[in-house]
Amino acid sequence: MATTQQQPPQIPGLVYRGFLGSGGFADVYLYESTSPKRNVAVKVLHEKAVGAGMDRFVAEANTMAALEHPYIVRVYSSGVTIDGRPYIEMAYYPEQTLAQAVKKGPLPVPEVLRIGVQLASAIEAAHSVGMLHRDIKPANVLMDKFGDPALTDFGIASALHEADDAEASVSVPWAPPEAMFSTATLDRRCDIYSLAATLWNLLTGHSPFEIPGGDNKPKTMMLRVRDLPVPMTGRGDVPQSLELLLKQAMSKEPRLRPATAESFARSLNAIEEELHLRPTPFKVARTSDFAAVESIGPEDGTRVRSRPNLVGMSPDQTRMRGVDPTRVRSSTPEAAPPKRRPSPDEADQSPRRSRLSLLVALISIGVVIVGVGAWIIAAPPYTPPAEQPNPTYSADDGFGSNTFPGTVYITGKVVGDKAQFTWDYDHFSDSDSYWVQVVGSDAPQVQVEDPSYTVDYNNEQVCIQVRVIRASGAYAQVEWSEQGCVS
Repeated sequence: MATTQQQPPQIPGLVYRGFLGSGGFADVYLYESTSPKRNVAVKVLHEKAVGAGMDRFVAEANTMAALEHPYIVRVYSSGVTIDGRPYIEMAYYPEQTLAQAVKKGPLPVPEVLRIGVQLASAIEAAHSVGMLHRDIKPANVLMDKFGDPALTDFGIASALHEADDAEASVSVPWAPPEAMFSTATLDRRCDIYSLAATLWNLLTGHSPFEIPGGDNKPKTMMLRVRDLPVPMTGRGDVPQSLELLLKQAMSKEPRLRPATAESFARSLNAIEEELHLRPTPFKVARTSDFAAVESIGPEDGTRVRSRPNLVGMSPDQTRMRGVDPTRVRSSTPEAAPPKRRPSPDEADQSPRRSRLSLLVALISIGVVIVGVGAWIIAAPPYTPPAEQPNPTYSADDGFGSNTFPGTVYITGKVVGDKAQFTWDYDHFSDSDSYWVQVVGSDAPQVQVEDPSYTVDYNNEQVCIQVRVIRASGAYAQVEWSEQGCVS
């Protein structure tokens, strides 16, 4: 934010405490709420933007208020100042933004993975109600005192069916190519691109297509975003799997990116497991009052934990749960059997029964000790097990099948009267199979087990497309690859 301070407005119930910053259409101030007593951040629309920006500002307040999520800045209220400007009262985050944090140096890989999963869950929450953020970047991520991120500034957020708003500005270093060079309607994958660019920034200290010390004017950087491949981070401690995932998520072609923020988060979870880190929980809303949704990780997916309720269950229900129905207490007092007072004769015999039980127990212990001693004497000496050979692993045991296949690269050549195609992709697994279709042909799609396919060649261009199928059914490609041709 810029630091051009303007006169703070008077707002009933709030006491001005300081200036936090200024943006293109609004100022942000620190106030103290008198009831309840707490610090709050108040975003106030500029006087010059009251007319044209009013609808968008009100929409931002409504959007953020509707998105209740632990990693989205909470909105307390909204209203109009005494001088007629609309404002939004939000939770105050005294810590720095991600943009400020990374100025001190790149963040550790585990921290970047954690923040990535947390922000992806916030983005998924917005997408689940049909809302795009459209301006995800480090400066729009606040940090709380526990080190967790909070996404803010939904000023240009839009509904999925309204995502072609030509008036909305873009932040060039973090925006996908289609937001700058295409008139097509944006979809949720534009937010996934911006999130990946943000994580790339946290790993390096600068945006993906910025050249430190070079020409980074918006127009120049726009051309780099459009034309240049996504660069590697250049860090030796960044695993190849993370490099490939960020490259995929920032693909020039939107359909080659992870389809959802949750899918992107699951891939980050898989990398955490690869590095022997505890997977960061993916926060999603509870499904009901009696079930909680818990993120387990990329293999187990999302599991619903239900509260056990043994009271009043039928015998059939308790048997299914492995519970002895005779030991389940009834919820009604009337069902409890009355206590029986022992007779004088029974009371008189109780000490005898206790002594007899003790004697039987002592005899049983003695028998067990004698038996164990005899077994030890007769048992053969201990022989250590033979050394086992080192296990071998296939590609399925690695990261390959635990994330999206990535971009498929098809190559082809002509051999006699045949066109022979082969293909490769980022996260190969030897258990994958493939759907193949010949472009422009009436021939049906064919499923093959190996990454190769041969068709007849009649001195005319032949092109194919491929879809990768995971053996587990997870992370499969739902859209066809780019065409591979021979001519």
